Amino acid sequence: MTNRDTQSVVTSTKAYYDGPADQIYRNIWGDNIHLGVPCDDRCPHPEAMEHTNEIMAQAVDIRSGSRVLDLGCGYGSTARYLAKNYGCSITATNISENELELAWDRTLEAGLDGLIEYEYGDFHDLIYADDSFHVVWSQEAFLHAADKSKVLSECRRVLVPGGTLAFTDILVREGTPEEDRTRIYERVKSPDMWDLDDYQQALEGLGLEVSLTEDWSEYVGRSYGWVRDQFLQNRDKLIRLVDSETIDGTVDALSFWVEAANAGKIGWALFVAQKPQS
Repeated sequence: MTNRDTQSVVTSTKAYYDGPADQIYRNIWGDNIHLGVPCDDRCPHPEAMEHTNEIMAQAVDIRSGSRVLDLGCGYGSTARYLAKNYGCSITATNISENELELAWDRTLEAGLDGLIEYEYGDFHDLIYADDSFHVVWSQEAFLHAADKSKVLSECRRVLVPGGTLAFTDILVREGTPEEDRTRIYERVKSPDMWDLDDYQQALEGLGLEVSLTEDWSEYVGRSYGWVRDQFLQNRDKLIRLVDSETIDGTVDALSFWVEAANAGKIGWALFVAQKPQS
């Protein structure tokens, strides 16, 4: 994919998150806009999202002196979680100016501005020097990448030797019909979405040592079902912020995602990999 193609994808993704989706995410999902691994069968989705942070953090050696890069940080909920619980230094990047603005406001309110720095940044071309971070972290962001191999290569480059890359991403499973793929991509303005094996092979191809892979696909339908239900329950509130066509179209798209996930077409997984010491 050419630089022009990549920039086109970045521009369309930014327009998506800075458009009506921003009001939708703020008012439906809240500050944490991720999928969730439930702690038990009765675990509500907001707690499941927090539980996911706990699982990921336990899989990564984060300490008070760690330098962490959070790519596609959303409203900064994970950055604040890590700063509050581990006392680490975090650089959190995003291409959505609206999300960064709210992230900074929430961070000031939490008194964590001494540990977190927010920056506008495209993960295809990171501005940081080689060997800058102990941990590179991301959640459901790489699906928007025009060139996922380039993004993973950049993650490797900025990690210190022995550093850890930990990320989750939404997957489109092998064998999914092209028509369904198109509908899946359209909702999140993704140019392409990988399956679990694609990421595994790409990480190994970059010389990263994969230490953990967890397939969390069983929780995708549950997560998006919760989001769809929130739409339906809060339609009167949303109609004052977003036009009815956008709301109804989003509900339809979410319903399709739930059906596709339950049919095994959409997945979700955690990947943890280390950069060799030398």
